[in-house]
Amino acid sequence: MKRMALLSVLACICLVTGAGPLAAESSRQTVLITGANRGIGFEFVRQYSDRGYRVIATTRHPDTADALNAFAKSHPGVIVERLDLVDLDGIDALAHKYAGQPIDVLVNNAALMRGPDKGQTFGTMDYEWFDQWFHTNTRGPLKVTEAFWPNLMASDHGLVASLTTGQGRHGIPILGFAYYKSSKAALDNLFLDIARKGRKDGVRVVTISPGRVDTHSETPNPRMVPIHDSIAGMIKVFDEFTLKQNGRSYRYNGTESTLK
Repeated sequence: MKRMALLSVLACICLVTGAGPLAAESSRQTVLITGANRGIGFEFVRQYSDRGYRVIATTRHPDTADALNAFAKSHPGVIVERLDLVDLDGIDALAHKYAGQPIDVLVNNAALMRGPDKGQTFGTMDYEWFDQWFHTNTRGPLKVTEAFWPNLMASDHGLVASLTTGQGRHGIPILGFAYYKSSKAALDNLFLDIARKGRKDGVRVVTISPGRVDTHSETPNPRMVPIHDSIAGMIKVFDEFTLKQNGRSYRYNGTESTLK
């Protein structure tokens, strides 16, 4: 009876304060992941869920994210939400929904990745693609981070991690990825400024490369990083990352990456 009474009081507090939908379970940590419906994002969902986190798993098209929805159905701590990196109003709306909810980890995973393409090669550039790449890969993570910054500040140890290519300009040493690489290089530099803000606000800020991960083949490729190892390695970096390290960039294996 006492437990039921306590739960009723907590529910009333949430209603009165307007706290976010996860606020009643204050003892659990919360992670928000973009592009969570497949590949690297989905593996982040799995591993954080296994660690007991509440997971806000976002995707552009929740209705067709069958594997993610099935996982969420069998794991009550996982909530699927719609988030499109080019929909600025939609990002604000989701942040408003979770106003007051501390977010301990924000993973900017979602990105537009394709190549090699002739349209991303100097001399035959497809300029109709330019805004699409930069709005998705650079502006999108910037907007998501800004919108959820109060949630990160509300955590005792908030961290925002943005996936990059091993410091943009050096990540893919072949032609045909110009827009992808340059949008990630811009992301790297934007997050240097965000890291300076983070030092003042107590929010840890890191960019990280997952390595060459094969997210499609079921047969192990010895030249690529197993997806489980990549995500486990990145989470370890997040766990050990300190505010003094803000602005630094790392690889999934814990080695530091530089722009040099």
